[in-house]
Amino acid sequence: MERIKLTIHHLHKIVSDEKQDAHAVARIYAGEELLLTETMSGQAIHFDRYIHADNDTGEPLRVEWDCDGSAKMSVSRAEVCPCCGGDALHG
Repeated sequence: MERIKLTIHHLHKIVSDEKQDAHAVARIYAGEELLLTETMSGQAIHFDRYIHADNDTGEPLRVEWDCDGSAKMSVSRAEVCPCCGGDALHG
């Protein structure tokens, strides 16, 4: 089973020289087609989210986002275990 893997490399905002929770909206595209939108809040450092996308066309993926602080994200396809949904297959 394949899913979309959204990696949040970092998400936060700086208020009075301290890291605070931020809010972001990520838009994931396959080619020019919008596959899905994910909303997130909080702080993150290298956090992976696995998302099922029924309408994935197989075209190259890209992610764009809006954020009220600082964020960096990337997106890829990932095969997940059909029995447990984990990010590694076991035999």
